[in-house]
Amino acid sequence: MSDRTKQVEQIAGVAILALLTIGSIVIVLPFLPAILWAVVFTVTIWPFFIKVEKALGGRTSLAAVFCTLLLAMIFFLPLVYVGSKLVGQASIAFDYTQGLLEKGLGSPPLWLKGLPFVGERLERIWQDIGRDTPRLIEMVKPHIKNILSYIVGAGAGMARVFLLTILSLIFFLFLLKEGRSIRTGLERMAVRLGGEKGRHLLYVAGSTMRSVVYGILGAAILQGIMAIFGLWISGVPSPLFIGMVAGVFALIPVGLIQVVLLPAAGWLIFYKGQIVWGIFLAIWSFFVIGNIDNVIRPMLISRGAKIPFLVILLGVLGGLAAGGIIGLFVGATLLAVFYTVLKEWVAVPDEDSNVARPRAD
Repeated sequence: MSDRTKQVEQIAGVAILALLTIGSIVIVLPFLPAILWAVVFTVTIWPFFIKVEKALGGRTSLAAVFCTLLLAMIFFLPLVYVGSKLVGQASIAFDYTQGLLEKGLGSPPLWLKGLPFVGERLERIWQDIGRDTPRLIEMVKPHIKNILSYIVGAGAGMARVFLLTILSLIFFLFLLKEGRSIRTGLERMAVRLGGEKGRHLLYVAGSTMRSVVYGILGAAILQGIMAIFGLWISGVPSPLFIGMVAGVFALIPVGLIQVVLLPAAGWLIFYKGQIVWGIFLAIWSFFVIGNIDNVIRPMLISRGAKIPFLVILLGVLGGLAAGGIIGLFVGATLLAVFYTVLKEWVAVPDEDSNVARPRAD
């Protein structure tokens, strides 16, 4: 066989491989968020999966099904419940707000004027808003159609999230069942590409994934539980639902949970006249629930790697913009893994690092 023939065969082989790769990427691309999410949570839950598998006598398939159902109950069912409930209640809340605007705010409560220093000023602001109610209604009316369209769009978005949820759980189940062979293949690939350094970086990537998920999800669950308790003891209606909404908002570590809790505190103070409980809920929201972002979340994340908060925040916001609530975990994890692996790769000494170098002086 001539050299030219061999060269043609090599080019043809590379072209076929490139076409197959591009075709595979195009086919898999719509499912990429679900696949990445499944990979992240498979790595995160793997140590627990091993324990479950041992407890079930080495039945891998049964352990994978158990872990999948457990993850669905802990993570996805509350998410789907909150999302569907929000979409269902959005139109009701909109009608209620519109009716409140049409009726006006009414007279300010008697206790408002009695507040020291600011009471009279707040009373005047209340009365000014009441007098401007017709103008507020005229300003809101043009946007009613857009708001209703947004509600319909939110419903369609929930259907998409539900579909991605099902796909993610299917991929998650498969990855757990085939986890050992996939892990072995990844370790061999890492060793071939980077030797023992490659194996070490693979371990660092897995540890970082677990830490980020534990930090984001663990802190959000804790904040949601504490929000439910604060809402319940304060006398806010539907504390379970509102607390679960607060827990979903707490997945974004920028204090977004206050968007849910502070209006509830304001409702207690200004609408129900329960000043003490409203102030309690506001303090509980800021100084107890809010400090979880500053204490618990960094502590959980730092167990695997020292990752700056900015890296996590950019990953969360970027993932949320790219893939919604599922992309939130994927974005934060990928960016954290990239940062940590890059830092480890630079920090680990090369093979020639022990060679004596001439002194600069």
